[in-house]
Amino acid sequence: MASKKNSATQAAQTEAETASGEAFFFSAALEEFLGRLPGRSRDIVAARFGMEEAHPKTLEEIGQTYRITRERVRQIVGSSLGFIAGEREHPLLRTVAARIQSTLEAKNGIMKIEELLYTLAPAGKKERGALLVFIECLSIVTDEKATKEHHKVYRLKDFSLAEWKKVKDAAKAVLEEANQALEGEDLHTRFAKKHSAVDMQALFDFLAVAKDVHQNVFGKWGLAGWSDIKPRGTREKAHLVLKTMSKPLHFREIAALIDSYGLKNSKKRQSHPQTVHNELIKDTRFVLVGRGIYALSEWGYKKGTVKEVLEDILRTAGKPLSREEVLAEILKVRQVKKSTVIINLNTFFSRTGKNAYTVKK
Repeated sequence: MASKKNSATQAAQTEAETASGEAFFFSAALEEFLGRLPGRSRDIVAARFGMEEAHPKTLEEIGQTYRITRERVRQIVGSSLGFIAGEREHPLLRTVAARIQSTLEAKNGIMKIEELLYTLAPAGKKERGALLVFIECLSIVTDEKATKEHHKVYRLKDFSLAEWKKVKDAAKAVLEEANQALEGEDLHTRFAKKHSAVDMQALFDFLAVAKDVHQNVFGKWGLAGWSDIKPRGTREKAHLVLKTMSKPLHFREIAALIDSYGLKNSKKRQSHPQTVHNELIKDTRFVLVGRGIYALSEWGYKKGTVKEVLEDILRTAGKPLSREEVLAEILKVRQVKKSTVIINLNTFFSRTGKNAYTVKK
């Protein structure tokens, strides 16, 4: 029994060590190369890429620490990176390059800088710093500064930004023509009808780095300026929640969904239900259709008391309606109890025949 227990413990320990080794793969690999450099060079590279500090240090800060000029710091960093880059045939560096390249290839050749760093180095600043060092040394990867059209990105060397822009602009035109947020599959279908075939995942990977086209928290794509994509105030957020849920909701449910889908203001702990209620009751896009329950007016729901809604239904009909017909009509625009409708019918409207109602003259 003891030997089995020890065997299980050893297996668990080996698995943990393997997982740990994977988590710190880049920092461990970098040690293999930095260990062959002078101590000061190792420390300067670590400081420059933020491997030990909360953030990467500037050339000026490092120069002050070692009492050397900024230019000398630049030379030391450049020389160290040059040494690592010169080891391109080293099996370890080839493995590093393969990991970075395969990650970018899985995203069709382009990724936001932060996404690539988080994907490959989620274990902390030392691992992230080591990854940054390797990226600087490898010719297969190019970094692009942010523009008005895309975020800061890493791309494979042979990736065409011109082709990226062509695809992005075409997708943007499809969205502008639709004039509404689209599900991914719908967007791709519309795109494919007008343009040369682009793989669905490639389209989404291209759009993921764009600034003027975004995907909202519910997975729909649209222009970045649309309220359905980036809602700003409480009313816009509530409108998006109701539109997505496609049914009336209590204001407490709306507040909870705003928070659960990450739409809340990051400065606040949570959305206050009463604040949501106060905002919605003042906006004509929302209709109070029950006790604290809101719907969108675009769904055909109408404001007013139950009596007023009943009167509108009967006047529009232009003839007496049975109790069942009235109930069917009012439930299309209000969430109200059957007993409440019957009380209002018997109190404020004329009864004709056995069980039909009309507006009093």
